Amino acid sequence: MKGFVLTFRNRQKTIRLPSVKHPNLSLKRTVTKFGFQTVFFILFLMGLAVGAAGSKGVDFALGQKLDFLFITNIEARLEMSAFEIFLSCFVSYFLFIFAAFLCALSAWGFTAIPLLAVIKGFSVGLSSAVIFAFYKVSGIGFYILIILPGTVLFLFTMVMYAKAAFRLSMRFMRISLFGYEKEPDLSVGLRSFLKKSAYAFLSSGACAVLDMLLWILFANHFDF
Repeated sequence: MKGFVLTFRNRQKTIRLPSVKHPNLSLKRTVTKFGFQTVFFILFLMGLAVGAAGSKGVDFALGQKLDFLFITNIEARLEMSAFEIFLSCFVSYFLFIFAAFLCALSAWGFTAIPLLAVIKGFSVGLSSAVIFAFYKVSGIGFYILIILPGTVLFLFTMVMYAKAAFRLSMRFMRISLFGYEKEPDLSVGLRSFLKKSAYAFLSSGACAVLDMLLWILFANHFDF
């Protein structure tokens, strides 16, 4: 091991200190590894801001109708059974994963995958802002404790799956432009993507189970 040699003349002793090497930081490697995730989160935040701003024109009656797409009417959800809560949460997650799955199998699907981040951000921003406006402090506590954990976990699942879907769609695009000989290992990539799809669907189910448990355990403790 290379190191620095320090000599103390009075004691005539030599001490070797290990050398400190700076890690090889590569901007290109960092961008390649985390670039998609960064862009996805930026688009999500943009959709979040638009959704929160758009909630100003939503009244209570319209909010009840929007509950079919987003969680905006807590009182109606409290009357659901455990299975209905699980099903409603799972469907909302499943739609985004299924949309990414379809885009991955298209040569031009990669152009639509970033829009999923905007749409998801819009749904989160709209539903949270409507709940905060309608239910005030109780709505804020309810959202943070019951809705937010599953939403955050699903967001990470969606980011990783969207990245895989984006790459597969790009491979199909290159095949359509340059031919199959440019992507000789497509079958291997396709099998890998199908495995990731199974994990994404299972993760969506796990997020829905988490939502259901939080609703069952804590929802009735809030006064609306």
